[in-house]
Amino acid sequence: MLTTISKLVMTTVFGLTMFAAGDAEAGKHHGDRGAKMCEKLECSVAQKTQLAQIRASHKPTIKAERAAIHDLERQIAAEYAKPSFDAAKVKALREQLAAHETVAKNEREAMKAKIDAVLTPAQRTKLAEFKAKHKDGKGKGHHRGGPRDGRDGRGDRKGRPLGV
Repeated sequence: MLTTISKLVMTTVFGLTMFAAGDAEAGKHHGDRGAKMCEKLECSVAQKTQLAQIRASHKPTIKAERAAIHDLERQIAAEYAKPSFDAAKVKALREQLAAHETVAKNEREAMKAKIDAVLTPAQRTKLAEFKAKHKDGKGKGHHRGGPRDGRDGRGDRKGRPLGV
């Protein structure tokens, strides 16, 4: 009996440790985008420092707005999950959501304007070219799939049309 309990405790501790380690890495799959951008644009040390300060100054506001947006989206989803939802409440939540999205967008635009002011004209041109190239989301790692042979894309997991 003691070995079973100790195994259970050890498994739980190990699981919680792995969960905490995974949680610490959550959101870091994109890496440091600012450093990657500076690498591509060949920023000077001074520019890297300025850009890091700009991003750091806007990060708290953007993070708070993002959290508020996610919370409101959850509230809206919870309202729709109820047997009978309150349309007025959903409308009010959507208005709050729109307000937070506007604040977040304005904050991002202000940050982008400050970043553009730090970059040289050649770097801004290079950044614009990079953005244009990746605008449709089909850059490396962003292929959305879909048929390449004119079919409508519906089929089983092996690419065969349904019903065949």
